[in-house]
Parts: sequence; structure tokens; C-alpha cells
Amino acid sequence: MSRRARLHVPGGLYYVVQRGNARLPIFSAADDYLTFEGLLAPMLERCRMRLHAYCWMEHTVHLGIEISDMPLGRFMQRLTSQYAREIHRREGHCGHLFQQRYQALLVDPEAYLLKLIRHVHGVPVRAGVARDAGEYPRSSHHAYLGMRAPDWLTTSLGLRMLGSCESQARQAYRHLMLEVADTACMARFERGGEEDPRVLGDRLFMAVVPRHQRIFRSSQSLEQVIDTVSSTLAVERNHVLSRSRQRHLTLARAVIAWYATERGICTLAEVGRRLQRDPSTLFVAVQRYRSLRPDLFDVSVLHDAGPLLKMAQ
Repeated sequence: MSRRARLHVPGGLYYVVQRGNARLPIFSAADDYLTFEGLLAPMLERCRMRLHAYCWMEHTVHLGIEISDMPLGRFMQRLTSQYAREIHRREGHCGHLFQQRYQALLVDPEAYLLKLIRHVHGVPVRAGVARDAGEYPRSSHHAYLGMRAPDWLTTSLGLRMLGSCESQARQAYRHLMLEVADTACMARFERGGEEDPRVLGDRLFMAVVPRHQRIFRSSQSLEQVIDTVSSTLAVERNHVLSRSRQRHLTLARAVIAWYATERGICTLAEVGRRLQRDPSTLFVAVQRYRSLRPDLFDVSVLHDAGPLLKMAQ
């Protein structure tokens, strides 16, 4: 099976995990951390990216990073290759220092930024190298507590979400880190969302993902889609499957075709065979009605017949 394509969403917040190759250390000496940060800082500025949370472990790098126009993959490739060259030059080593495939999860900042910060700062505790986040010096935890933050770290957004004034926000952060970890939430940071394992957010947030990059999971069949659309648009199923060209039936067929292909249930050709329509005719209908009735062309609305029926009336 081929690997899933990377998602590039300008302005998106990503949780990135980069591991050492073959479980070898990324950082072998104290100076290695300074070397890595010395490369990271100017690169963040040049690429107009913001780092909201970080944790440097011996074998892994954890980032909560907000990108700009530059794809995350290009940024990570530049950062890791430059760091590897520095380490190889200093120590006379050769070979790959990092795993070629890093983990990247697009995250809904409104719902998950604070949880992401807590997750990143809790890495040393979960790894068993510290009893609490405060014991571990190589993360952004201390900056959120009010200690001196590096210039290349952005804490303002997270603190604003925690409180209206600095003292209130830092106290709220302390409470956040003391909360019992939500195992289900932690698991989502490891395996991604239910709709798409590359995205952590609800169906509304999925709309930020470019349409051609989306991957949806659906347990529905084409017959179920036909039933649902027929019911919610108050049309007879047998009329939808007939040769009639009435406008309300053409709309129903367009919604069926769009939803079934958007959710990856079947191809447009398969929908055409079932509806006894040429695929090109369905394509034209979808394009037309997406412009006339955009409220009906939303992957989330068919999960609840009520909202769709209300919009259709």
C-alpha cells in the first residue's frame, strides 16, 4: 500500500515528531541541542513559521509548529539535513541521522492547541525520564510558566487562550499540566482523527484541507446514500432511479453523486450505472447545483438527516 500524501495547508498548525534513524540518538552531547536550536531559530524566521511548543528528547524531536506558505516537508528536510551535516562534520560520522519519514498531524488549533502543548510537554514524563514536566529542561514548559523564553518560541497564542491577563494565563497553564491525562486524547495525537489519520479535528475543520487532498472514511454504501438523500430531500427513491428529468430529481442525483465520490464510497462511473445516467451528465449537474445550492454539498450534513431536510425545504 502506498503512503498517504502529505497535507499542505498554509497557516495550519501541525504536530510533528521526527525520530532518529534505527533508534539511534539524535542528540549525543549537550552542545548538540544548542546546534539544533541555532539552526532552527533563523529558519523559523526566514520561513515565517511559528513554534508554539517543543520538546527535545535524545531520540526524538517534538514540535507544535504553525507553517506559512512553505510546505512542512521542505522545512523539515532543510532543518534535519543541515543539522545532520553539522553533526557529521563535528564527529566524523556518516549515514542517515534521522528517519526519512517524520510524523505530521494537522491539528485544529481552536480545539486542540492547549491539548497539544500539554501533550508535547508531557513527553518526558510518559517516556519515564522525568517525574513531571518541570524536571525536564529541554522543552517549552518553563517558558509557559514565565521563565525566559527563547526568541524563536511563540507562547502568546496559547497564553491568550488560557487567560485574559498574564498571571491568570500562567496559573491556568499550571492547572492544565496538573490535570489527569486523557488517554483517548493522547491516542488521537498518535493515530490521528477518525475521518483522516493525518488530521485531528472535526468535520467542519476538515474543510480547511484542500479538496483534492482529502481522505474520508465511510462505512456507508451507495444504496444507503440513495436512501438518505431521497428521504431528506423528500423525494421517492424509485423516482430518483427513474429516467425522469424533473429538476428536484436532478438535484437529488447530483447530491448522491457528489457525496458518494467525495466520501470515497464509489466512483462517478459506478454512480452513473446505478442511477442510469451518463457520468458526464452527473458531473455537470454536480457543478451546477454546487453553485446554486452550496448548503447541500457538505460531507457533514448527510450524517444527520434533520439539518439537510431543513435546508432543502
